[in-house]
Amino acid sequence: MSIRGGESKFELETTLDSKYIQSAIGYFNNLRVPAAVLMSIVMKEMYQLQSSPSSSMRKWDREHRVDKSKRWRTLRYTYLLLMVLSFCLEVHTIFVATQVLTQLATAQSVIPHEIDLGDKDMVGGLFKMRATKDAHQSMIDFLISNFEFEYATVRLHFVTGLLSFTVAQALRVRYALRKYKELSLSGMCCLLCVASSMMAYTNANTITYGGYLGLLRRQLWLSFKFLTTRIHAGPLSAVTALLAVLCLTYAIKGMFSPEFEYFEDDLVEEVKRTWRNR
Repeated sequence: MSIRGGESKFELETTLDSKYIQSAIGYFNNLRVPAAVLMSIVMKEMYQLQSSPSSSMRKWDREHRVDKSKRWRTLRYTYLLLMVLSFCLEVHTIFVATQVLTQLATAQSVIPHEIDLGDKDMVGGLFKMRATKDAHQSMIDFLISNFEFEYATVRLHFVTGLLSFTVAQALRVRYALRKYKELSLSGMCCLLCVASSMMAYTNANTITYGGYLGLLRRQLWLSFKFLTTRIHAGPLSAVTALLAVLCLTYAIKGMFSPEFEYFEDDLVEEVKRTWRNR
């Protein structure tokens, strides 16, 4: 004897998976909202260090050659790049969380598959349904079994975007209070302390993958599998992989050979003009 979903009036009221689906919806919503808030802050503050300094700081900057300093220029550009990285990661977190929420919403109506009922399934004159698949031990187990790519992606991108934002703010404090060296270093160290404590807490209380680096390795592997399995479905997977490689290539080249030599040339020209005027 069998019961097939859609052919019987039997309704499945509560299952473990339906509970996990509800918990998963709450989990992704709880990540999507702070990611959206952080993204809006980053979008507003992204180019703050690229604008001209205030009038009260211009004289001090000229006296201490801040506008010609390679170190201060590097700090300002690093701040911008960290904010861009944070913005991209939080946008991707929102996108993936929204997409997986749609999939979870369509999976809320649980329809039982064909279930064979034997003699042992007769209890008190009523039929008892047997599970047709392995029961999940927790919501995380459910997500890893069904939505591992999305779960690893939103976890890694949200945490990395938050860390990038915190480090960027540390650089901003150092630049904003550059006139007061000790205070600027104190504020910068405070924010870096927060970033390192977040990383330490993440590694100490990790649920899966064995810490941040394990999560990073797993997400990169899942992304690689995601792109390679869909490489023949269209050009977007290949374009995405190519852009990711170019992003890393130019970032590495920029770190080891920054193109700031022209600031030194300007300084040499300024010295020559000063000697001519004398």
